[in-house]
Amino acid sequence: MFYRQYSRTSNRQSGAALVVALLIFALAAALMVGLQRDFSLTLQRGSNQFTEQQGWAYLRGAEALAIVALRADAELDSQLDTPTDDLSELWASEATPYPLDGGGWLVGQVEDLQGRFNLNLLVAESASDRGDRDEPSVSTPEQDTDLSAGNRSSATFSDESDDRMPPAKQIFVRLLQALEGDPISLEQAMVIADGVADFIDSDQQQRMNGAEEDAYRNTSPPYRPANQPMASVSELRAVSGMTREIYQALAPYVTVWPRGGAKLNILTASATVLRSINGAGQLTPLSADAGERLVEARKQGLIADVDTLLADSAFSGDTSGLSSLLTQTSDWFLLSASVEIAEREMRLYSVLQRESTQINSRYRTRGEL
Repeated sequence: MFYRQYSRTSNRQSGAALVVALLIFALAAALMVGLQRDFSLTLQRGSNQFTEQQGWAYLRGAEALAIVALRADAELDSQLDTPTDDLSELWASEATPYPLDGGGWLVGQVEDLQGRFNLNLLVAESASDRGDRDEPSVSTPEQDTDLSAGNRSSATFSDESDDRMPPAKQIFVRLLQALEGDPISLEQAMVIADGVADFIDSDQQQRMNGAEEDAYRNTSPPYRPANQPMASVSELRAVSGMTREIYQALAPYVTVWPRGGAKLNILTASATVLRSINGAGQLTPLSADAGERLVEARKQGLIADVDTLLADSAFSGDTSGLSSLLTQTSDWFLLSASVEIAEREMRLYSVLQRESTQINSRYRTRGEL
């Protein structure tokens, strides 16, 4: 009896010990899984941070290389009597992907921001262009102005309207009509131009086709206009009258740098932007063929400065008011750089200002410019 009782007690103790051992093993396994998970997250986080820093270092290297190219061009220009900036120079070379050690690539492209229309020029309008003044409206078919495809080049404002509408606004109105995609009418272009100007200016005086704070408060959701120079082209999407399609077509041809506006470089402007240049009162753009012909003439050296451009037969009317808006040199550039590391792509947009041989980055972003 004694032996059997001892054996039963021993078996109970062995069973309890086994349960305790299993619990300890389960706790240890759970602890190991948790530690492994934390270790994996920490390792991945560290790897991501390293990749981020490495990618950023490559992008800053691309910016430094762009600065070297712009400085070298400035040194060459300093030796010329009449310096120019055109698409044949080193900084304008076509981007070529550069392979990186360990896989991946880096590519960067420098673009002349003064080859785009500066939206902030629209705020430099005369008071006579405001909606509270007696400004003539856009001519309608009943006023013998035919805006059909075959006769759009003949559409003009009266002499009184020419004096009232600044050249910068006329350029922007023509640019809108020159965009690819669905055609933009003259009336719609006027609405957008006045809308952008009212969005930027600091007063509450609404232009004839514009929109001030009251109009934006009635939207859903309500918001306010910037009432200051634009800091990003993407702000156009908030302007009254702007659609997604028009914004996507317009964005590559406009800029907001420098904030105070800058002259348009006719030697780096695209054919679309060149089509927006014309004499006073000519509110429709040049034809697509005329724009391509001007680009080709520029490549052949037939257009070397503002005077030779405006002397071209493509332009009609008085072009004297354009001299203050056009140039053949540039001080503001945009670097668009992209790098791919570990199957991750990173981008950098850097606005570069050149003052003599000094190059400074005035704005950097990884999103939209």
